[in-house]
Amino acid sequence: MKKALALFLALFLCCSTVSAQSPDLAAAKTLYDLGLLKGSKDEFSADAMELNRTATRAELSVTVTRMLGKDEKARYQQNAHPFTDVPAWASDYVGWLYENYLVNGNSDTYFGAEETASVQQFCAMMLRVLGYSDADGDFDYATAKTYALSIGLIDSSILEKTDLYRSDMVQICVNALNLPLKNANRLLSTKLMDERVFSSEAAARAGLGERQSPLAAFFASVDQNLPKARVSSHAGNRITLAFNEDLEEYGVRVFYTSADSPTVTEAPVKKGKIHYYPNGAAGYMTTLTVTIPGEDIELIVVKTSSEGALYNVLGKSNIVKL
Repeated sequence: MKKALALFLALFLCCSTVSAQSPDLAAAKTLYDLGLLKGSKDEFSADAMELNRTATRAELSVTVTRMLGKDEKARYQQNAHPFTDVPAWASDYVGWLYENYLVNGNSDTYFGAEETASVQQFCAMMLRVLGYSDADGDFDYATAKTYALSIGLIDSSILEKTDLYRSDMVQICVNALNLPLKNANRLLSTKLMDERVFSSEAAARAGLGERQSPLAAFFASVDQNLPKARVSSHAGNRITLAFNEDLEEYGVRVFYTSADSPTVTEAPVKKGKIHYYPNGAAGYMTTLTVTIPGEDIELIVVKTSSEGALYNVLGKSNIVKL
């Protein structure tokens, strides 16, 4: 009886482990099939992907270069770099990133290749892969994780982590493939297909394809000239949006859609604190709060010439994913 119970528990634990790893393994298999991830062995396997350990800065550099679609270019150019601790297998990738001002070392000659990469570092790098720029004010490096959460690059389970695990790395990469590039309806996966990093057939087998948000289609003809918006807090159905610069408060409206109900719907808006500039008539704000049902939501802020009926839309923000 004891032997039978022990065997049952062993099988249960084994099955539980496989089940827990299956989303990560599926993400790793997607990247492997697309040529964006390689393991420690020639054949794909859980052991070869090493998803249960932390990723190094050298591995981060290789992954980011591939997600940029520059694997072949990096290996061809073999750009030099000043770092003495980078292993040969990662040297071309670190060299390409260094040549293009995308990475720095911990010192002039030490890269920290075998140090554990952080979630914050990877979020910042993947935001840049998607076209966002901390130099241009799209996000701050210090809040890269929060911004990544606001656009759907990571989920809340990754937000609180410091060290980057390879399991999280593959999930973030697959999320990125399914996200649109900054100020575009084109997905990162579509960009990589267009650049022949992988074929459309491989993308289809991986379940990747072009998507357009109903919000993007609804406001397609409107210029995106409002300040950048992001989710700064989320409590129940109340969502606070923050802007990276002042937004004139008159005529501001918020619309949303969800995966369950793709109809574009207007949300009730509570404006944040309004301030005025000397000798100016307009009021400005940097936050607003909306009440929206559900979790899988996309929002967009628009400005019209009226506080009433929706007409003469003057501009729109970026689409924000909850």
